[in-house]
Order: sequence, then C-alpha cells, then structure tokens
Amino acid sequence: MAASGEKKEVHADAQREYFRTRVGVFLQPIPDEILARTQKIAESAGLSESSQVLDVGTGTGALITHFLLLGVNDENITGVDLSDEMLKIARERYPKVKFLKADILDADTVIGKPDQFDAVFFNACFGNLFDQKMALQKTGALLRSGGCIIISHPLGKRFVKALHDSDPAIVPFFLPEKEQLEAWANELKLELSEFIDEEDFYLARLVK
Repeated sequence: MAASGEKKEVHADAQREYFRTRVGVFLQPIPDEILARTQKIAESAGLSESSQVLDVGTGTGALITHFLLLGVNDENITGVDLSDEMLKIARERYPKVKFLKADILDADTVIGKPDQFDAVFFNACFGNLFDQKMALQKTGALLRSGGCIIISHPLGKRFVKALHDSDPAIVPFFLPEKEQLEAWANELKLELSEFIDEEDFYLARLVK
C-alpha cells in the first residue's frame, strides 16, 4: 500500500511538472469547432442554476465558461487541479469559483463531505489519472442520488491514444471502452446512461 501511495505521488509530481511547462498551450484561443464540442459536454449533465458542479482537471477553466452560460452560479462550481500555474490562471478568470489544488484520488480527505455534487466532470483528463476506477469510486461518493459523472474528450479516444503512445508516463491509460465502464459502474453502483465514441468525440455519463 505504501509503495502504491509513493507511485501515486511520483505520478502526481510528473503531472504537475508537465503542465507547468505547457501553460502557454492552454492560453491559445480555442477553435469554434472544439468550443461546440465542449458546450455539448457541459450540456450533457442537465445543469441548472442550483447545480453543484465538480470539475476535475479543471486546468485554466475551459469548461467553466460553459457552466456559467448554462446558468450555474459561480459559487456552486468547484475546480480541482494539480497544477499551481493552471489554477492561477483559472482563479484570475473566475474569481468567484472555488478552486482546490489537489489530487482527485484524495477527494475523500480534500473535499470530504459525501453527497454534495450534482455533476462531476472529467474532461480531457481521464487518461492522465493514476487510477481510473478509484477516481470513479471517490467521486461517486461525492455525488448526490441522481447525480452524474461525465467522462469526456472533445478530440476523442484516438487523440488520447496518440498522447499515450507519445508519453505513456503522463497519459498512462486510454479512454475506457463501453464494456469496461459497464463493469466499473456495476461494481460502484452507478449506471452507464450514455456512451458516445465517435472518431473525434468521446462522452460517457454514469448516473448514481
């Protein structure tokens, strides 16, 4: 267990360093085509003004603009990321949103209170996680009954595979196949209610 914890910390440190050196990439304008896909991702959770939203791997806040456009209150959004540099920009952009520097695998101690979120988003970060199933387990405990977990990537599974092939230390996993998600969902008392796996778009919705 100690060895696993040490490996998790090494992985987290590598993620922090990787994104520290690439902040500039995430400050580039987002093409309209990608914005349309991230809007679709944000809409998939059926958010409302009162929704409590957790954005995992929030980065510079790419999804937060969409949450706000959907009417979600700033104060109801929590963004979690490992990178100080990413969070610095996100805090400047969205000063009323709550941001935490944390590993989502420590959610039970960092965020603590169960049953508090209506939606948890893993957008463009699920392949980077140290343990995908554990991430679903930890965030599933934070969901209210009827809440959902969204796993997504606006460039699709093929893009994540290319990232993995290029640097498997930073992107150790692919995006999960439908059968894998169904198996995890069954074990974690979730339901896979939507699964889209297109050439350049991936979205899975798991409901508690």
